[in-house]
Amino acid sequence: MECEQKFVHLRYISAGFERISICTLMRECLEMIGLDAELLDPIVFGWRYEPQIKHDFYKPKEVFCNWDTQAPLGCECKRWPWVTYLDETGHVRTLDPKILGSRILTTVIEKGLNHNTPKPLQTAKVIAEVCEAWDRIASIIPDVYIRNWPSNEAAVKQHINYRVQMAVQNCQTTPIVDVMTTPEAKRQLEWVHKHLYISGTDKAANTPTFFCKTLAQEQALARMNSDDFSLVVSDNNVPEMPEQVVKQLLSEPPLQEFPPQQPDLPYLMGIYKVHKNKMHWLTNADGCVFSEITICLTAILKGIQEALQNVADDFYARAKFFGGKTNACWILGSTQEFAINLPDKITTIYTGDITKCYEAIPLEGDQGLTTGMTNLVNLAFAHQNHLHKDLFLIQKKNGELEAEWKPLHHSSVKATRMDPTKVIELNHFIIRHTYVRLGNRVWRQVRGIPMGFSCSPLWCNLYLFYFEYNFITRLTRLGRYDLLRLFEHTFRYMDDLVSMNNPMILRFLDPDQVKSEGNPFWIYPLRFLAMQNEMDNPFVGTDGSLVNLSAHFLSLQIQIIRVDGTFLTTKYDKHRSLPFKVLLYIHRDSNWPAAKSSKVILGQVFALFYLINTAGGIVLEIDNLVECFVEKGFHRYALRRLILSGLDHIILTSPLTPVQAVLEILFDIWREPANRPPQLDDSANSS
Repeated sequence: MECEQKFVHLRYISAGFERISICTLMRECLEMIGLDAELLDPIVFGWRYEPQIKHDFYKPKEVFCNWDTQAPLGCECKRWPWVTYLDETGHVRTLDPKILGSRILTTVIEKGLNHNTPKPLQTAKVIAEVCEAWDRIASIIPDVYIRNWPSNEAAVKQHINYRVQMAVQNCQTTPIVDVMTTPEAKRQLEWVHKHLYISGTDKAANTPTFFCKTLAQEQALARMNSDDFSLVVSDNNVPEMPEQVVKQLLSEPPLQEFPPQQPDLPYLMGIYKVHKNKMHWLTNADGCVFSEITICLTAILKGIQEALQNVADDFYARAKFFGGKTNACWILGSTQEFAINLPDKITTIYTGDITKCYEAIPLEGDQGLTTGMTNLVNLAFAHQNHLHKDLFLIQKKNGELEAEWKPLHHSSVKATRMDPTKVIELNHFIIRHTYVRLGNRVWRQVRGIPMGFSCSPLWCNLYLFYFEYNFITRLTRLGRYDLLRLFEHTFRYMDDLVSMNNPMILRFLDPDQVKSEGNPFWIYPLRFLAMQNEMDNPFVGTDGSLVNLSAHFLSLQIQIIRVDGTFLTTKYDKHRSLPFKVLLYIHRDSNWPAAKSSKVILGQVFALFYLINTAGGIVLEIDNLVECFVEKGFHRYALRRLILSGLDHIILTSPLTPVQAVLEILFDIWREPANRPPQLDDSANSS
């Protein structure tokens, strides 16, 4: 029997409950009533995890939406017992969790905003959850409804009851109560929220920051009154309320085609940049009036980017034929992709950051986002139509949208054909309706793109690609194949740029270069954007050529050690240079399954093989990683055994260092103790 793939999600009640396999239990239930266990093959079991403590502490909507922007703001920081936490401006601004004034809250939040407090393991609740999963299976597999179903159902429920009770008895000790539901914690947290804004820290999202609510609102209002935003007013110059703006938006054809589930406006929110002592402003667009249409646009833009990659590949083949081997698409998807594309030799390296990229991108004009996206969409469709393909928006079995290029005459009930005019209209609609709420007022962003829409990273990527591709093709039209070859190893990850073996790169990034068609020495519109060099001790010759032997890009630190271009790579961790203690990873006491913790640990280990090109360097970083997780409550020997087992079974694609070389060193320095070491989820934590 063929059955469409279904998803059955259960709430994850306690970390210890993972000892029972739900899939195995469901197979037992099917076999009990004489049905084939293969009926479960199209069913995917998953967990709905309990919310992190961020859910209790982090309340940005209450801070940035629930207030009157016209009412006077009053700060009471100096009246409360927080005088030791006041900054130079007289407001509370600290990372010290003791400011909460509660031992319970302090102990909980010291483990990070991603912490999941352990919950009491209630047998009846677990049984009800598993029985609900069985009922869903019974409803989506018609063959379950056989003649003696009532008596079989009773037998199945009795079996579930027995198996769950046995599993719960074997679970680790769980707390009697959830500490976050105690009267003391709820009362203290409610009092703190009246005066403080609690959020994550920029560059360290799980590290909590405690910020004066009044100061946060004042700075947010100053941000909205900047030149980047324009207050939305009615015809008689009266500021419009959020409800009025939403009502107008819902009458627009694009939103009628993609009706929102929640008619709320995106709102401004901030996270504190401790290392710069200022706020970093974002747009919270989760569950807003634009959510459905931006999800659709995001899928479409991924398809556009895929087509533009094909355009760049075709250009690369032509340029290579004429002796101008170059890279026409600089976009990177990950650190691993960058590591795989490293050249064999590096003689000089440039790294730079396009600062305030999101805020500085113009929306209109010949070098604006609207113009760039229009030209790119037309270019992508022209290339794919030449291959007799068109873009179709398809809804997958799990409900997600995906754009695929298919033959022009493709026909499907679940596929919607997208033409370039339609895609351009969707882009224009979102770009021209970038409304942001603060308090009871609405502004429209007139410069820059919102950092919060699901399509915003793709807008940024494609906008920069627009100028990079125009630059490469301009060099070709001018016949400068000598310059083309300089960009064979040039890449970009969002707003971070790297160019290797290109001593002339600084000339191309000079903001004083004339932006004309006949000038080959300019790439980006640097009258809008700004490039900040991120190199270590660069040397610039009298002729403007760059000689730089050390730089970091993404998570790689690259050091050129010989004049022939031999280089070393090590891990670059920006968290190590931050002037405060950073909370990384999940604590062992969190209510998460040990299997999930294992995946996080092994994922961090495997990534090292794409960051470091010496076995000794990887071993050193693995040792540091082990110590980091030991501080999180994990057992050192269990971690070592997990890592050795993971490395022994993994096959990596094009790593910088062979896995076997690292394994040999680890086996030598991590000699197994005489006694069998505990499992990863064992409670002991001895050194």
